[in-house]
Amino acid sequence: MTEQHSRPPQAVLPVRDLRRAQEFYGRLPGFRADPVGPDTVRVTAPEGETPVLQRAGTDPPPGWAAPPAGPGAWVYLHRRDLPALAGELRAAGLAPEGPAVPYPGYRQMLLPDPEGYVLAFWEELPVTDEQILELYRTGPARLAAVCERLGEAGLDVPRAPGKWTARQIVHHIVDSDAETFHVLRIALALPGTRIATTVWDSDAWMRGLLCHRRAVEPALALFAASRAWVLEALSHLPDALDRTVTWPSGYTASVRVLLRQQGGHAIHHILQLEEIAGRLRK
Repeated sequence: MTEQHSRPPQAVLPVRDLRRAQEFYGRLPGFRADPVGPDTVRVTAPEGETPVLQRAGTDPPPGWAAPPAGPGAWVYLHRRDLPALAGELRAAGLAPEGPAVPYPGYRQMLLPDPEGYVLAFWEELPVTDEQILELYRTGPARLAAVCERLGEAGLDVPRAPGKWTARQIVHHIVDSDAETFHVLRIALALPGTRIATTVWDSDAWMRGLLCHRRAVEPALALFAASRAWVLEALSHLPDALDRTVTWPSGYTASVRVLLRQQGGHAIHHILQLEEIAGRLRK
């Protein structure tokens, strides 16, 4: 069995009241909150994720550095059987939102922490290949539709103070999809290939490409074209969904899994855009 504390930190959460935050995480079912220094607490979730609580204005000890979370950031935590977890949390006097199924194959439950971060518990549900392909196929039209609803002025509205604007969210959806588009092409053309990947900070990417002010129309065109390319290629390859690529870590993913991930990633953010659009119409 793999030691669950061996994972690198998931994110650093700057907190104003370290003791209060440690007590909150320590009372969550199955969680541990262990000090690793005077200003640092390592949180270990039941399935091994390790966000780090860091007293605001201080730096984590060597080996515990990770990208700092912005105000109100979501911390994604995988958990099986969210309905059961919801019951445990409510029994402990907490008030989670959900669980709900925002799109096929994905269940989510949200729990704010005392510092304003949101624990986004998630689990995968059974899903058919037809549902995976439909979610992937319909993403571009749905993204274009919500951009039209938002208009230029709406695209510059943030989800919340300190969060990305709708325009930045659009670029994030498309840039993420473009990265996976390259991986999908390798998997389809050269199944079993071991690939190299690069990890970067999404906020730094936003700043580097001036996503806060760039037009969304070229991004929407890229999004539609790359997904159309993938779907057309799938139609020629009977075993396409079972073809794979492998990362340097040894993790192997099939085309089926990659399509499911990207379909879900896009719709997750499209729902955020639809939330902004709905708020602006009130």
